[in-house]
Amino acid sequence: MATAPFSHATIDALAGTAAMPTAQILSLGSYVPTEVLTNADMEALVETSNTWILERTGIRERHRVGLDETASSMGARAAADAIAQAGNPVLDAIIVATCSAETRLPSTACLIQRRLGLGGMVAFDINAACSGFLYALSIADSMIRSGALRTILVVATEALTPLVDYTDRTTCVLFGDGAAAAVVGAGESGGIRALRMAADGADAHLIYYGARPDDEDSRQAIRMSGPGTFRSAVERLSDIATTVCADAGWTTDDIDWFIPHQANLRIIEAVAKRLGVPMDRVIVNIDRVGNTSAASIPIALHEAATAGRLAAGQRIVSVAFGSGITWGGVALEWTGTPTR
Repeated sequence: MATAPFSHATIDALAGTAAMPTAQILSLGSYVPTEVLTNADMEALVETSNTWILERTGIRERHRVGLDETASSMGARAAADAIAQAGNPVLDAIIVATCSAETRLPSTACLIQRRLGLGGMVAFDINAACSGFLYALSIADSMIRSGALRTILVVATEALTPLVDYTDRTTCVLFGDGAAAAVVGAGESGGIRALRMAADGADAHLIYYGARPDDEDSRQAIRMSGPGTFRSAVERLSDIATTVCADAGWTTDDIDWFIPHQANLRIIEAVAKRLGVPMDRVIVNIDRVGNTSAASIPIALHEAATAGRLAAGQRIVSVAFGSGITWGGVALEWTGTPTR
């Protein structure tokens, strides 16, 4: 039986009070590796072409981790940037979204905590694949709104290229590596206005890590059913964007910036068309970074803020869809963040 997505209304009902602070993004940081894989590089690795990749994905290049880089090293660099931009506040917790941790244990959050010298506070990982940042943000939001914690570091970091099969041209051209972080804190107004998240394991076969379905002897890697993923993503993302707008008391016409998960330019265009949001109000960077899974929304958000495209009071909607399948959406009123 289907259930309603977990939402702000659910959190409010569980908390049993209307007098709760709002959660705001106080600062942002991001990091992408210096090594770049262009479509020309992909042509040398697998049977494909620049034209084929561009037409189907909108991707021109993606970044790849170096030999000494991991999810935790990238996440620590992005986190250090965000913490500095926020003025080095006292943090109460570290939440890391990743599906590409370098170890089964300890958690990537604890490895980042060690790199930053931030021992003593709560630190844990979540894995919601490409929806990970929004899932992590929803946890931070509920903790802050309940009054349990006040300032939380949310990190999304992915080292996906080591998990790619470069003989599988349908997936290997998609993924890139990178990380981003947000310091999320309590405020009195603005910030996160509505947030929903959901999952449906019945469609877990659409995106998974394993051997090719027709070749059990093939290597373990990220696999995807392209057509099924496209249809489900467009439907889920359109629906949840409309829902979080309604939760926030907005219509889709009120959206100043639409910042979706950077999975595929064709998915982004299809969702924007359904919502009636013109592409000049959609933040897109997939052409330069590819699909960085959980890190894609905060990387795009940080890029937009650093470029001066976001202004205080603007209404932003972000949505994501990933393996699980998982999906989520957030409506937030931008309060402005320190950037460099």
